[in-house]
Amino acid sequence: MNAFIPTTLRSLLFVPSDSKRKLAASLRSGADALIFDLEDAVPEVGKADARKLLVQFLEAHREAMSPLVCVRINGLSTTHLLDDLAAIVPHRPDAIVLPKCRNADDVHRLSDFLSAYEHALLGSTQQTGIIAMATETSEGVFGLASYRNAPMRLRALMWGVDDLAADLGAFSAHAGRELTSPFSVARTMCLLAAAQAGVDAIDAVSTKLGDEVQIEEEAARARRDGFAAKAAGHPSHIAAINRAFVPREEEVAWARKVVEAFSRVGASGVVRLGDTMIDRPHLRLAHRILCQVDGED
Repeated sequence: MNAFIPTTLRSLLFVPSDSKRKLAASLRSGADALIFDLEDAVPEVGKADARKLLVQFLEAHREAMSPLVCVRINGLSTTHLLDDLAAIVPHRPDAIVLPKCRNADDVHRLSDFLSAYEHALLGSTQQTGIIAMATETSEGVFGLASYRNAPMRLRALMWGVDDLAADLGAFSAHAGRELTSPFSVARTMCLLAAAQAGVDAIDAVSTKLGDEVQIEEEAARARRDGFAAKAAGHPSHIAAINRAFVPREEEVAWARKVVEAFSRVGASGVVRLGDTMIDRPHLRLAHRILCQVDGED
């Protein structure tokens, strides 16, 4: 499992950084990671004030915070980028979330900026991680294959819905509860690109409010498909996401049986488990499940 993702990480909550109330409430959300948002959640005229408010919040709470601390900065093409990094890097975030990421070249650019700011402001290379929001534009979707050559700072790829819909001119990304084909393709490609790059895939935010059952079903599908975690845009989604990403008892029992079966046969590539033949890919899956529950490798 990627070193950035602790075994308990299931949920990441986006938190608008221009609201004292929402910043304070994030500490009670139960999310495993907080993504303090300086980009889409903040209007253009409020960028500087939001940055100051977030700095004050981190000065007061950063040392005592148990969730991972991530910050979505403004994009590489904006005039806010350098001010965002200068304000945030001194507070040693676990990761910077890069919006509108087009390809690995953008990750390299941000990595270079981070190295410079870490050296200047911290006197060391902190190795702040990067989460790339990789499908917010059609250009980003076509750049997904490039991440196998991304720098070591890249920790995860997150796929997004609303920005991609705006880029495509789509009125909706869903037909009922199902994604329409362009968005289903982007989601699948992001998941495959993350696997190819050896980093985690994070499922998109759901904009549906007030339907905890749907949120949990959506999160369960994400876990089933191989996503490591799911992002949320509202604190009310966190409990459902966290529940969905906990391995079920029968999955854990199966994983322990697989590990035990392979431990008996040593280097053999294929073993029998009940009336089923299993091989090394099943063992890798078993290890992933056990990592989530007790840290076994």
